[in-house]
Amino acid sequence: MSKAASSYVVFSGGSACNHILDGFHKTSSHDVSYILGISDNGGSTSELLRVLGGPSVGDLRSRLIRLMDTLDDESTTSVEMKAIKDLLSYRLPADKNLQKVRDEWALIVEGRHSLWNDISIEKKEAIRGFLTLFDFEILKRAHKRFNFCNGSVGNFFLTGARLFTGSLEAAIFLFASITGITSVPTSVVPVINTNQTATIAASLSNGETLVGQCEISHPSPFQQKRKNGACTPRKKRMNPIDAFSCFEDPLNITSDSKAVDNANLFFSKHIDEKLTSPIDRIYYINEYGQEIYPVPNPKVVSQLSSKKTLVYSIGSLYTSLIPCLVLRGVGNAIVQSQSLRCKILLLNGTNDRETSDYTAIDFINAIASALNESQRIDARRAFYQSCDDEDDDDDDDNDSYDPSSSRTSSVASTMIQTPPSSYSLSNQLSSMAIGSMPASPSHRYPPFPSNSFYPNPASSFITHMVYLDNSAIKVDTAAIERLGIKCVRMKGALNSSGEPIYNQDLFTQVIESIVHF
Repeated sequence: MSKAASSYVVFSGGSACNHILDGFHKTSSHDVSYILGISDNGGSTSELLRVLGGPSVGDLRSRLIRLMDTLDDESTTSVEMKAIKDLLSYRLPADKNLQKVRDEWALIVEGRHSLWNDISIEKKEAIRGFLTLFDFEILKRAHKRFNFCNGSVGNFFLTGARLFTGSLEAAIFLFASITGITSVPTSVVPVINTNQTATIAASLSNGETLVGQCEISHPSPFQQKRKNGACTPRKKRMNPIDAFSCFEDPLNITSDSKAVDNANLFFSKHIDEKLTSPIDRIYYINEYGQEIYPVPNPKVVSQLSSKKTLVYSIGSLYTSLIPCLVLRGVGNAIVQSQSLRCKILLLNGTNDRETSDYTAIDFINAIASALNESQRIDARRAFYQSCDDEDDDDDDDNDSYDPSSSRTSSVASTMIQTPPSSYSLSNQLSSMAIGSMPASPSHRYPPFPSNSFYPNPASSFITHMVYLDNSAIKVDTAAIERLGIKCVRMKGALNSSGEPIYNQDLFTQVIESIVHF
């Protein structure tokens, strides 16, 4: 394989991949597509979800900002590009009086803040146009009292662009165009292209369920409940008369209050407290708490069908990586791809709250399980569709009957109790979502037969695993290679906290040695 032919599709998790981003762009090919989830519900994004709804844009903004560093620093517009980066990566203060934070936001949206100084008038007005639209949408929902503390201007821009165009993809394109990212053959792809909020849940081995990325990965101090009582939620006791009211009490609203109604606005990604039980599976839910099966962005399947190398990046396994893998069609796209030559897992240097005491084999099994679940969902859908097709054929054969016959009365009676053949699975899910069930006393679909799906081995999804020589995660290379996965060891570095991390220059060499072997 020639070096010029290499290309990458990277399931890149959240911000963790930003650390090794340059490693991909120092390879012989800049043809890299980053696939990111849209289910994060923490930090600045949590306020956007609470007030405006829609998909999470925090990880998308973080990756787009980071990609600006891959541009040519010697370009004539580097001063302006730096100013745009500073603006779109700027966060409003988290520790100031709410009114002062609002005043600073007013300076930004009105174009009077010093952050605009080195930005040309045409780009200033283009960016400001989407910020003013965002501000207008917030003002329309003033009763929800949007909290600008810790707010990301880049998130506000992406949200304004999405609301204006009605498309998340269009918002990303506008962001990339204004920041000059489109000048390199790199793309940032949301794993689901939607204007709706995507929520994940985790089933734990002990039967508990955690809802939302924050609760799974990095709960705020207000959410943590420790057995020793050292950390309990600091909530004001509710007046009983307001217990079932959805309206705010205007008498309790103070303009200089620092209280935050949204517990997810401030959190720490360095929570030492372990989960009460290991995570069994990750899945998506609707607003009623029912499991749903979203369709991935068509670009995801397209990239998996055309790129040469697949990379499962470092990052949070269960909240950043697996939500991208369990979607319909993703598992089949990886297994059936004719273009993918290498499928590389980058093993984290340390475990986190989600993967306490995990070994390398546990990471491999979790990824394989998620992708097999994706394939199982596809198999179930195909099975139910075949049941619909058979019922349609039966209905065509029985179109003619005698309305006066006793059989007709029986059929009519049955139709009252059993949904017609056109009553599809989506109709049933929709009916369930509004709190009602089909009238049939028994489900019209037969159980999904276990012999209709056989899981693929881990080697179908992963061909190589890269790990650090100073990794805090146990790596049994002999056991992993017995699974058909080649282990590649590389020298690790240490961050300021003394934790093992990837060295970008060495990372580039290792990736190229695998791809061009």
